[in-house]
Amino acid sequence: MKSIKNEAAASCPNHCEPFDVEYWSLVSADQDPDLKSAILGGELNLVRCPECGAFFHHDGDLIYFDAPSELLVFVFSEKDRQREPELLARMHKDYDLIKTTLLKQLNMDYPPVSVFGLEALKGVLESEEKVSDESEAVAAASAALGLRVARLKPSYARENHFPFYVPAPAQNETANGYAVAASKVLGSGLKSALLRNFMDRMSEEEALLPLIL
Repeated sequence: MKSIKNEAAASCPNHCEPFDVEYWSLVSADQDPDLKSAILGGELNLVRCPECGAFFHHDGDLIYFDAPSELLVFVFSEKDRQREPELLARMHKDYDLIKTTLLKQLNMDYPPVSVFGLEALKGVLESEEKVSDESEAVAAASAALGLRVARLKPSYARENHFPFYVPAPAQNETANGYAVAASKVLGSGLKSALLRNFMDRMSEEEALLPLIL
């Protein structure tokens, strides 16, 4: 799915005359990684008032989508926070439409996320980067021990606070087998709260196998 720009009237915080702007209303992060970088850098939808010269972010609704990461975020305007119940109902209606039409081929089976404002979206992406960095460290430590590395389904990992990559058992393909493999990696000296949580959950009685891609 391609990123999309829309046009709207922007309102300067200094109460100048409204003016027309183009802004990103849909960001497809895997197709346009520069736009993801712009969000992290605080530059997405940054506009300049032609009257007073002030820079500010146009506060329009936005959808952020990263297909490989299974991350769909609806970003609502800060000024509409009091309408949250109404907006959440609209989000779920829009989500059902998107996944059965525009993104039908992806067989989306994960829920959307909602935030208010670009700063909150930036926070979501910064958290994702921290998890990705920790996950890469888990993968590297696992490989160094000669263990097979498995990639978890991203939305499943996110929901359960697991790393995106985990060490996999060579033969004992059970939840406990994954727990034992995780224990070996943690025992090697790796500090990973995400992997420790994964190990603890896989160690539980009647734990199910993790969702692997």
